[in-house]
Amino acid sequence: MSRERQAQWSHRLERLRALRERFTAAHRYDRAYEAYLTIQHLYDRWADEVFYSQR
Repeated sequence: MSRERQAQWSHRLERLRALRERFTAAHRYDRAYEAYLTIQHLYDRWADEVFYSQR
């Protein structure tokens, strides 16, 4: 994975984590949970790109 692509993934994850933290601080736990699920989906996509693109 190129450094540019790795930076894109990191930026996306950091933005989503910050969003989840803001929702949690605002006691919007339903939205924080949705952000959590989105983060988990993003990790799955990242893993697909990292491990399956090597074939």
